Amino acid sequence: MEFFWLIVGIGIGAIATGACWFSWNYAKKRRNRKLRKRSRHVFKAKSIRSFKSWAQNIQKNIQQNYSGQFNAQLLEIETTEDRDERLLWAKIVELSPIGYIQVNQDNRLVICNQQAANMMGIANHRQGLIRKPFLLQLIRSYELDHLVEQTRSLSLGSQVDWVFHPAIPDPVDPVPQIGRPIRAFSIYLGYGQIGIFLIDRQEAVAITQQRDRWTSDIAHELKTPLTSIRLVAETLEPRVDPAARIWVERLLSEIERITKLVQDLLELGQMDVGIESVLHLSEVNLSSIVKSVWATLEPLANRKQVKLKYIGNEQLLWLLDESRIYRLLLNLLDNSIKHSPALQSITIKTSVIDSNLLIEIIDAGEGFPEESLPHIFDRFYKVDPSRTRSGMDRGGSGLGLAICRQIVTLHKGAISAKNHPDIGGVWITIKLPYLIESHEMA
Repeated sequence: MEFFWLIVGIGIGAIATGACWFSWNYAKKRRNRKLRKRSRHVFKAKSIRSFKSWAQNIQKNIQQNYSGQFNAQLLEIETTEDRDERLLWAKIVELSPIGYIQVNQDNRLVICNQQAANMMGIANHRQGLIRKPFLLQLIRSYELDHLVEQTRSLSLGSQVDWVFHPAIPDPVDPVPQIGRPIRAFSIYLGYGQIGIFLIDRQEAVAITQQRDRWTSDIAHELKTPLTSIRLVAETLEPRVDPAARIWVERLLSEIERITKLVQDLLELGQMDVGIESVLHLSEVNLSSIVKSVWATLEPLANRKQVKLKYIGNEQLLWLLDESRIYRLLLNLLDNSIKHSPALQSITIKTSVIDSNLLIEIIDAGEGFPEESLPHIFDRFYKVDPSRTRSGMDRGGSGLGLAICRQIVTLHKGAISAKNHPDIGGVWITIKLPYLIESHEMA
């Protein structure tokens, strides 16, 4: 009986153990299935995201490569066009009959053609441009450097005339260098770059000097025979019949006019460039000079009843060449009287501004045509009578105002002319510095 219950207990224990084992094994398999299912889902999601990212990267790389190839081809085309344009421009500049230089924003010389190199005395300029030297390293000129800075600051082209003196090549054994008259025109190219055209004025200046010397020589040769003719006419005048005396008077008048023309030519010849001119400076009372000049011209002024109005310090003293300033004011006041209407006045104003003597002469005449203002101080220039409002001949030889400009230039001053905005007459402005270097200067 005991053995029976032992067998039954063992059976029940085996059944319970089997049931536990089957239950644990079932739970384990179910859990594994869930884990595998979840893993497959996660892997699937990660795989899709990775594929999308990979596809986007591939697309981006394709676009970048294509765009890079396209831009490279476009850049190659643009570079070719720019290169052809630069070569054409370089050829035009090199074959230009005038000089051309160009500087960048750092004032380094980047372009210089053969004409400019010849004018500026630059040797091996093509090799020198490779290192892009500063402008002042190759061309030592204050005027040119100032022109570049002025053009860059104003972003506007300008012009300057000066005499360029090349640097001495060997300071130990200096050789005198001949100055070369140069005219420079600047243009603003943007981004701080400046282009400058250079014109050699040496031949033009030589022709002008030759013309002036020829004119002076002719005037000198005419002076003696004119004096002789005048003496003969004056000797014949009281001896001819009274009815014919008018012809002798007309002859004397023409001789006087030609003599004045010759004298003007001689004076201009003495003041021309290359001919030494001496100023005899002394402190003079400007008011006294004006009164002396007006006393000389008073008979002419009385005919038209023209008055003089002086505005300024009666005791104004200035260092001047008295005889030349007298001639300057004589020419200007003579013109003003001739072209002023009757019963009008001529105004002279004197003042000192910024250590400069300022003289202003204003008349009530018809003024100059606007197109004539830039040329009225040129030698032999005459205003066309048909262009003036009154049609009056401005008379003279066309040398009076040229002489005025020469006198002012000798005094290191400046003279200008314009029409007065209110009166309409000529408004002459003279600016003279106080020359303190020497009382007698060459």
